[in-house]
Amino acid sequence: MSRTRPPASYLASCPHHINLGSKVPRMQRTEGENTPQTADTIYSKATKAELSRQFNQAFQHYIKAAELYLHLSRSEGSAEKDKVKWKASAQKALDRAERIKSFAEKSTARPKGSPVEDLPAGRDDSEQVRLAPVAINPFASHEIYRVLKKGGDINGLYFPLWDESSADSDSAESLFADPDGEPSLSPEQKAVSAIWRRPNLPPPNDSEIPVRILPQDILQHVVTDCSVCASISVCLEHSRRFGTHIAETPLHHYCADTTPQAASKLFWTQNLGRLDFKFLFNGAWRRIVIDDQLPYDPQKGTLMCMSTLSPTPSLATLWPSLLEKAYMKLMGGYDFPGSNSCIDLHAIAGWIPEHIEIRRSDFERERTWERLSTGFASGQCMVTLGTGPSPVSMDDKIKLLPSHSYAVTDVFDGDDGRMITFLDSWVCPDAANEEARPKMPTIPWGDALNMFDGVYLSWDPEMWKNNLTFQGMWKRSDPEDVSKQLYLSFTRDDSSTCDPEEIWVLLTRHTADTRKTEAFIALKVQVEDELHDKAPAARQATCATETYTNSTHILVRTRLPSNERSGLISILASYDDGSATSSPNCTSPVGFTLSAYAPASTSIKWLETSTPPPYTSKVHGTVTHKTAGGNCTYGSFMVNPQYRLSILSPKGSKGSGKARTNLALVASKDMPVNVVAVWSGGKRVYELSEKDVIASSGAYTYGSARVSKDMVPGDSTIVVSAFDQQYLGPFTLKVECAFPFDLVPIPQEGAGMYGITVQGSWDKSYAGGSPSFCTYDRNPKYELNVPALTKCIMRLQLAHPSATATRLNLTIYPSSSGSTKQAKHIATSGAYDDSLAGVVVPQTTLSPGKYLVVPSTYKPGVEAEFRMLCYFSTAGVGVKML
Repeated sequence: MSRTRPPASYLASCPHHINLGSKVPRMQRTEGENTPQTADTIYSKATKAELSRQFNQAFQHYIKAAELYLHLSRSEGSAEKDKVKWKASAQKALDRAERIKSFAEKSTARPKGSPVEDLPAGRDDSEQVRLAPVAINPFASHEIYRVLKKGGDINGLYFPLWDESSADSDSAESLFADPDGEPSLSPEQKAVSAIWRRPNLPPPNDSEIPVRILPQDILQHVVTDCSVCASISVCLEHSRRFGTHIAETPLHHYCADTTPQAASKLFWTQNLGRLDFKFLFNGAWRRIVIDDQLPYDPQKGTLMCMSTLSPTPSLATLWPSLLEKAYMKLMGGYDFPGSNSCIDLHAIAGWIPEHIEIRRSDFERERTWERLSTGFASGQCMVTLGTGPSPVSMDDKIKLLPSHSYAVTDVFDGDDGRMITFLDSWVCPDAANEEARPKMPTIPWGDALNMFDGVYLSWDPEMWKNNLTFQGMWKRSDPEDVSKQLYLSFTRDDSSTCDPEEIWVLLTRHTADTRKTEAFIALKVQVEDELHDKAPAARQATCATETYTNSTHILVRTRLPSNERSGLISILASYDDGSATSSPNCTSPVGFTLSAYAPASTSIKWLETSTPPPYTSKVHGTVTHKTAGGNCTYGSFMVNPQYRLSILSPKGSKGSGKARTNLALVASKDMPVNVVAVWSGGKRVYELSEKDVIASSGAYTYGSARVSKDMVPGDSTIVVSAFDQQYLGPFTLKVECAFPFDLVPIPQEGAGMYGITVQGSWDKSYAGGSPSFCTYDRNPKYELNVPALTKCIMRLQLAHPSATATRLNLTIYPSSSGSTKQAKHIATSGAYDDSLAGVVVPQTTLSPGKYLVVPSTYKPGVEAEFRMLCYFSTAGVGVKML
């Protein structure tokens, strides 16, 4: 097994797709005739351009040549020696491109220089080089290959793609010893000074009937490998019920054929102590090679890893221990921090993982049972349960370990109601407790929901007839590039029923360090038509439950509208580990895989031709205490950051066409945000009215918000907001439009003026109501002392808005004896209004002198606190209560 690491990245990261399977797919055909002569010609052009110091051309040609060579190396019907030669040529072209890119990046750091093409032939290489961006096809096969190649670098070792590595042993004469060394031991293993040795097995006997291992035969000796033990156990139960051999999937390649009958025989032939396992990890099936040494207790002579109850060890009963060792090598050792069973089963068998949190407010008890019981009975779903840090048992005989995985071996409706049976494989060191502890207890479903924190489901991918997979990378150094937008088109055929159908989307984060827990991912999936429609006010004030998770997988199930035969699905995959701010020098990209699953009646495909609008603008801002207005149910919504979007009609345009406009807002992963476009003539929005909303990202979502809309030329206002006033932090707003446009910030109310905030209240004695009541003069009065000509803006708000509408008014009178009787007002907020933002006296010019300001409610006798926000263009204006 080669441990050579792949070359560093040579292109900007971008998404790529590949059909999930045991093989890296054949490369797509490039333009022109794809022959060895074509590839050689382009490579020759690249070398000539490099020698001529035309580095831009050389870079482009090397990339093109690499793609052609890689395509040739995967072509069917070619001789193996030619494939090896073409693969080497592809690597050579990529190495040259990498050298040029590295040289260009170093040279551009210098303040002076000129384009390489303009340099005389004898000039030194220290001159500045600027490479033109390579036009990258996000679905190009060489980009897929780069993502998958990089994904083999795991925990300091390199695990090659299955079809690109050899199963031959390094030595055909001596026992194989893993050159990578043995996996690191767990604390339990170290405590007994576990030793590595090869098992003593009897000679193979072809006539011997293989022993069938049952789930209860699995024994767990290491606490942190509970998820692996549970995974193997549910596979064995599936085998017992349905005659499958899912747990042995990593070893099927040792069989002469892949029928269940063959799979029930000996799963491998010993190749002098070497075993090759096949796991799905970081987007592809990979080869994990181990020797057959296992950790043993030196005193008792028993295995110190997963084992079985078999009285006579043989290859037919030892394979779980060896499979666990291979998986532990991949995951970093027996001391790895633990996983969950649906993650393990995804790696072992490629089944679709789904994690359901029982403690979440949106947990659906009835729906979960229906899906779980139906899937279990049909064999399409395997189930495990997970405890929290402090589990509580509903039965004194059942002792649950904290943060532990348990295999579910039965799900049924019995005389006592809904029941589940789970398996406890842990070998308790206390022999007395071990005898009294039930190994396979059956408990009511209701008790299970109280005892466990998580339900882990693994779904058979064969239940979906249509599936696609997409490979991509996030650039951690670029805050914009940690969210990737993709589009999936769907078409339902005539056989499709009117019942809602689901499309499942699975996001898998590639990991180079399985011990790292600071990496978070999020997945947002929406039918595109929902993004174009105006969001109802009810959705504008809600916060989505989807948050970032440090798991490596997220599954989102999306229902298709029953009345739509075709359409688009928007998929947003996001990543956050804080490296852009905490570790600015950490620029290594992170790979990811997106898998989409659809029923037979619904065809799906990636929208490969989608290109962003040509005009782009980006602004950086920060939500501070002064600009944190919260959602539209807050009276302070008006202080949120706002921008005037002026879409211009293109030159020569005679009609009033619409321009596709994309709004993308990115913030921290802990900040639920929303972006909305409003018809307001480009002026500041004080309250959100549903009739004025052009487009909205809908419910507040953590970390990012996006919306697309065809907009007519003109002025509108973009409002950026967080769900609550407590959320503060930086954000980036990016606008893309098919027409030219301007994007400028809108100043806050009273910007550039002197501000005074006055707190007050109404009570039964000082709430006189409107002038239509004879008690108006009893309202609170404030004196304005204006020393010089000034411009004035005044706003009246309720300090604590209530569910009961309270209509307000604010009026300025000339000063007299302190009474408003018979006085004619100078300025007013207008008719009484119950707006959440309050009422405002628009900008008014006041001459030097004294004035009366009267805040009032429409009805007398109202008890409420209020505040007046006063802005003046000159300093020294006094405000006092009379």
